[in-house]
Amino acid sequence: ELAFATTYVFAGARPVFLEVDQVSFTKPVDVGDLLQFQSRVLYTDKGSREDCVAGDVERMQDVWLVHVEVETWVTVPEEAKSQVSNQFNFTFAVAREESKDSGKPDHPIRRILPNNIDQARRMASRMIADEEQRRIDTETALDEAPAK
Repeated sequence: ELAFATTYVFAGARPVFLEVDQVSFTKPVDVGDLLQFQSRVLYTDKGSREDCVAGDVERMQDVWLVHVEVETWVTVPEEAKSQVSNQFNFTFAVAREESKDSGKPDHPIRRILPNNIDQARRMASRMIADEEQRRIDTETALDEAPAK
């Protein structure tokens, strides 16, 4: 829900969930633990109409993929410390409707630029993982395609 809300606010249009890419569990969460959630848009990428299954596709000019990371932190207030327990990566499609006046999307999706080296590392590692997954998906689809 946080990833959906982050994408919705960022894009200014209702997103369509595509996939949860990676879930990593680095620390167990016990009953009664106090959790904090943080989300961030890691990067955006041009998508295709096939990525967006909702809405009037004929009126859609742009479809963008928005990649969001959500971290869960276990917080111990008595010790004034927090540790990352889980990390999730989500991908959403966002279709931009054409404006009736100009024929262009009213609010284009912004590209993300990192502010520091940590953000650049997060972005690069996610982009590499996504590219590797696309390569595997393509190879699998080719292997499963019927021979003619």
